[in-house]
Amino acid sequence: MDDILIVGGGIGGLTLGLALHAAKIPCRIFESAAEIRAVGVGINLLPHATKELAALGLEADLARVAIATKDSTFFNRFGQLIYQEPLGRAAGYDHPQFSIHRGDLQMVLLEAFKSRAGADRILTNHTCTGVEQDDAGVTLQFSSGKSVRGRAAIACDGINSVIRKQFFPDEGEPRYSGVNMWRGVTRWKPILSGASLTRAGWLTHGKMVIYPIREAGSDGLQLVNWVAEIETPVYRRRDWNRAGSLDDFIGAFADWHFDWLDVPAFIRAADHVLEFPMVDQDPLPRWS
Repeated sequence: MDDILIVGGGIGGLTLGLALHAAKIPCRIFESAAEIRAVGVGINLLPHATKELAALGLEADLARVAIATKDSTFFNRFGQLIYQEPLGRAAGYDHPQFSIHRGDLQMVLLEAFKSRAGADRILTNHTCTGVEQDDAGVTLQFSSGKSVRGRAAIACDGINSVIRKQFFPDEGEPRYSGVNMWRGVTRWKPILSGASLTRAGWLTHGKMVIYPIREAGSDGLQLVNWVAEIETPVYRRRDWNRAGSLDDFIGAFADWHFDWLDVPAFIRAADHVLEFPMVDQDPLPRWS
């Protein structure tokens, strides 16, 4: 086969697939999950990212499911304003900054890839176990025993990448930053401008990052993403799906009753809470 083989059908893999298709380079995407579902919480797409997605013809689709972020606002842990500045187009950029549910972003990318390249170009339930290379191309191996040939393989399979571990087996686990995070989404009336990326407090005593990721529905409530960050030596190994306990962190925010938000009530109203450490991986010495 003459295809570029992409391992992983997440945000990176789908964006790459759309870019290759736009360049008329045939590709296929192999995803380990049996079904690609809209999972996760909020993320921000800054103007340099939305510029690339707009070049792929996705800006209007993203605008329908995201919040066009207007401002970045900083408060201290007593709720007093420290600093505010405009963001995205409000700051003069040619492209917006989007605050968006990760699942909504992935679904926009998935539907675009299926409609443009064809639904048969993305294969689920394909868990890659390794890659081999020769002068003519590459062979991907899968847990089913199946193998697939292609021109080249590109690993977009995330922090647990099998291919990354194949090339760098002694790299070790990601390094803990010293900050543990609890994340959630809450249905709440618009906060501040209704399109604010808000930070309050600091890591030593407790820091909150809050921003809406879906416009308000008929009930007047937006879907608002939040992250509670606290410096602590205590953490458990990363697991993006681990349920968090309010009792482990809400004490740091118990007195945060501000005129613009009752933080403890806001946290307690969350649909669900996830917990994981903030980790990072050292840069690789080479990328191929």
